[in-house]
Parts: sequence; C-alpha cells; structure tokens
Amino acid sequence: MSVVQFANLVGDRILLTGDVGRGGLTEAADFAPFVGLNLPGIDKFQVPHHGSRRNVSSEVLDRWLGPKVPENQEGTKFEAYISSAKADEHHPRKAVVRAIYHRGGKVYATEGTSIRTNRNAPKREGWNTVKPMEYPSEQEQD
Repeated sequence: MSVVQFANLVGDRILLTGDVGRGGLTEAADFAPFVGLNLPGIDKFQVPHHGSRRNVSSEVLDRWLGPKVPENQEGTKFEAYISSAKADEHHPRKAVVRAIYHRGGKVYATEGTSIRTNRNAPKREGWNTVKPMEYPSEQEQD
C-alpha cells in the first residue's frame, strides 16, 4: 500500500507516488477534481516503484501528465523523478522513461545519490543537482 500525495509548493504542482500501482493512481486521479486539481497538470512527478512499467500505464500517464506530444514540439511540460539504484539494471524501465519523454517530460534518476529540485531555495549540503536521463533509443522486450 502506498500514499499518493499532492502539493502545490511555490507554484509547482508536485505528485509523490511511493510504490503505488496503476489502480491507486487511477483512484487518485478520479479523486483529484474533488480537491480542485485539474488534470493533466503536474509539474513534478515522482515515478512510482523505481520506474517499474507495472506501476504505470499509458492511460494513467495520459491522465496525470497529458497525452503524447508531437515529436517536433519544443519545451518541457513537466519533470519526472525516479528513485533508482545505479546497480539495478531493471529499473528504471526504458519503456517508462520513453513514455514520459513522449509526453513532454524530462526524466531524472537518483542512481544512488541524493538529488534536489528547488525554486528559490538555498543549496543543501550533500544534495546535488542532476542531469536529465537521455532518451533510450531502445526498450526492453520482456
């Protein structure tokens, strides 16, 4: 079981998902309008369960992040963060990273480091900025 949390902090709409699955993300999306959250409309999205493809689907990502954007569209609509270990060759799944990029997002993976995202906040000792992942040219077949 996981708690899905939404916050609007200094103008950023942030969704924290833990290890929630597709059903939980769907249930949270169904509930969103009752708390005044219009979807799609997330600025910072924590990808559930280390970027596992079993925890997201095209339908769920469309609801939270928006549909796929044309390939020639410029600009980033949102940022996605994946907590993953560098030594884990199975996470994040390339299919998930590709799906996020197809919706206009940039993907950042922790890869075993403490990363930070901020808006008008001071630097924190021991926390680092990180470069976005490159778009995977291939994806897993299994």
